Amino acid sequence: MVLAPFVLAVLVAAQPGPPPREAAAPPAVTAPGAVSAPPLVASEEACAAESDYAAGFDALVRGQDAQALELLERVMLVCPGHPYAPELARLARTRLDPAARLAQDTLARPVVAEPEVGAKEGPSKSARASLTVVQTLHGITQGILLCAISHCEDGRAYVAVSLLGGGAGAAISLLATRSGLTQGQAAAINSGTVWGFGYGLASMSSFDLDGDNATGAVMVGALGFTGLGLLVAEFARPTAGQVSLTNSGGLWAGVVAGLLMATQSGETRDFIGIEQGVVGAGLLTFALVSRHLDISRGRVLLIDAGGILGGLLGLSALFLALDDDHGDALLVGTAVGVLAGLGTATFLTRDFDAPDNTPAVSVVPAAMGRHGGMGLAVLGQF
Repeated sequence: MVLAPFVLAVLVAAQPGPPPREAAAPPAVTAPGAVSAPPLVASEEACAAESDYAAGFDALVRGQDAQALELLERVMLVCPGHPYAPELARLARTRLDPAARLAQDTLARPVVAEPEVGAKEGPSKSARASLTVVQTLHGITQGILLCAISHCEDGRAYVAVSLLGGGAGAAISLLATRSGLTQGQAAAINSGTVWGFGYGLASMSSFDLDGDNATGAVMVGALGFTGLGLLVAEFARPTAGQVSLTNSGGLWAGVVAGLLMATQSGETRDFIGIEQGVVGAGLLTFALVSRHLDISRGRVLLIDAGGILGGLLGLSALFLALDDDHGDALLVGTAVGVLAGLGTATFLTRDFDAPDNTPAVSVVPAAMGRHGGMGLAVLGQF
């Protein structure tokens, strides 16, 4: 009886107690917005792979896929049963695949779109190139006209002066636009040059010029209108669409007026003189109108196409209904068809310059599934 309490105490002490609780690790403090790796499962090899696993996860987050794959494979060698490292390694392999790289670049690449209508145009290398080409031809033509008005008798003089004029036109264009040039500015200057040659040639008939006077009128017209284009480009800074609308306005005003005046008899001199005035009025009117419009060069071209089709339709309809003896009716019908075509095209293209909100969607090959099977991935940028 005396030994019973002692035996009972020994038996109680020999009973297995609860397993010792692991010391709770202090919670990791991370910066706001930082991504932390999932913890390793406690095992004998955990300490050996801890640094490689954390470094591999960080490399994967930073986009260093090759380095992350190397570190994660090292973790899998030490801990084959790790629940996270195999999936992260598979993700790194997928991202290293060329198809996945293509998909990632497709989504990361900004969508290159045309500048919005009404937005300020920026300097363009193609604008400098177009100005240089046109002004080089302008310089060559001026050189030939200068030699003609100077009565050059040797053909080599024409070649030398035209070469000098072309070189001067190219050099001035390149040197004067070193700070940049927009498409609208280049179009304004080049359009002035073209209209200047047109008015110079028309002045030969409207003012009964001949010989050196006619040559001088062409030279002065080209230089004067080029200077006017320079002033417009410098102070008005039009867009390419505004310049196109101005040119089309002057051109179609001259076409319609010419068709209507052709029904009347008169002298050629008066006809060309009126045409010059109508074209000038059309240019000035549409230059002022275009300042309050947001229009692109593409829409202007579509409107021009409408005018051409309308004129052909009006001419064809009256030609089939009548015969070729009704010349005046054919001319009037063509003029009416031009106006109708221009108006219809303007109405139909009213939404042509609206912003395009269609999302960019790409279909690319990519590694799919747990076992790396191939498939197609649809990627979109919204």
